[in-house]
Amino acid sequence: MSEVTDNPVDARALHLQLAVSRAHSAARAGDLDQAARLLDELGELDGPGQPGEPGGAGRSTVVAALNLRAKVHAQRGELPEADACWSRVEALAPDDPDAAAGRRTLAKIAAGRRHARPVVHTGRVAVIAGALAATVVGVALIGGAVKLIDGGEGGGAGSVAEADNGSERLSEESRRADELKARLAAIEGDRAADAEQRDSALDEVAKRLAMPGVEIRRHAGDVQLVFRTGVFPYDSVIGPEGAEALTEIGRRLADLSAGTPVETTVVGHSVAVPGGAPSGGSVVALNRARVAAQYLAQDSDLRLTDFRLVSADQRRGPFPATAANAPRNRTVTLLITPKGPPPTP
Repeated sequence: MSEVTDNPVDARALHLQLAVSRAHSAARAGDLDQAARLLDELGELDGPGQPGEPGGAGRSTVVAALNLRAKVHAQRGELPEADACWSRVEALAPDDPDAAAGRRTLAKIAAGRRHARPVVHTGRVAVIAGALAATVVGVALIGGAVKLIDGGEGGGAGSVAEADNGSERLSEESRRADELKARLAAIEGDRAADAEQRDSALDEVAKRLAMPGVEIRRHAGDVQLVFRTGVFPYDSVIGPEGAEALTEIGRRLADLSAGTPVETTVVGHSVAVPGGAPSGGSVVALNRARVAAQYLAQDSDLRLTDFRLVSADQRRGPFPATAANAPRNRTVTLLITPKGPPPTP
């Protein structure tokens, strides 16, 4: 499955392509209401952060979706809405021929030089009965596309010729829709498997590191170890109970890493004091993280470089910032994060 990706932008692109493909199929089948519903569910396609932005999930697909939405509006006689959609297409793709042709025809209608009338159609291919007068403009759903037809320019004959390929194009669209669904299902399956594997690893971490005096806080992406009493009575001088607990945790981490690879972040905490900085971390907190890492490594196969050391903000202690909790917040906490599975060859 080399084409399957966990990239969220790629996944959005596939969802968009599948929705547009379904809307095309509904339009060809004559169900314009269903086509409009499917397109409306996509929301605003050219706003900030949407797939139409540079680097987003498929600008060409966004343009196709807006073109289809415009043509469905035109088929339903909703000409102002159609013009608005084509205007947005031109903002994304100034040279788009469908948008240019559609807006020219709508301008003629607005100027009174064309009379707008939706073309009535049944089945997956629009059938135009009889010749259209030069002043009649319709929209026909033909094969794999939606085409604006101006009866005054000989559009009828070309429409019949293009309709002959409708069945083949419909089959191709159906095949592409099936491929998109399969790729999306593969992505969702991989994500579900990764989430299950991660949950299992977090459960194992929580189980293996549970011990007296340590509170296990299980989060969605990591396990946090919080010492019930402060590890450092003052400055970066560690207390005997804290030193013993950290040494034991280091041994367990070494055993755990043999079967469940993890990353360990040692977070130093400090308490804001009068005259000191009230936020932004502190040298004392970082020194506490460094001392804790030394005890984690000293009786295990772990190295100091195996740990990530950080200082927490003075306002972000493991316990509420009250005078009673100050001794408990002179401490460190550990964040244990399972490493992701190796990439699939």
